[in-house]
Amino acid sequence: MSDPNQGNQQAPGGGFIGKLRAPWRSMLDESPRAVRAFWVGSIIILLLLAFADLFVHHHAHFGIDGTPGFYSLYGLGACIVMVIVSKFVVGLVLKRRDTYYDD
Repeated sequence: MSDPNQGNQQAPGGGFIGKLRAPWRSMLDESPRAVRAFWVGSIIILLLLAFADLFVHHHAHFGIDGTPGFYSLYGLGACIVMVIVSKFVVGLVLKRRDTYYDD
């Protein structure tokens, strides 16, 4: 039997984000099948939406944006670029020399 107060525990780091993560952490520990079902359901919905995109008339402004799946690929590409750029920028701000604390 699981502890009924387990979902109410404050996650490391605390605060608002910790409260949001706590139920998901306990769900993963207790029911990997539920997590798998969530992923499978999400992928099925994604595929259904991508299939439905084939039947929607797009009003193209630049030619290429009228092709089916363009906005999905555009969103994926923008997300990848944001992750790479943010890793670079955050790396410049947060990285320190190995001897930073020795000085």
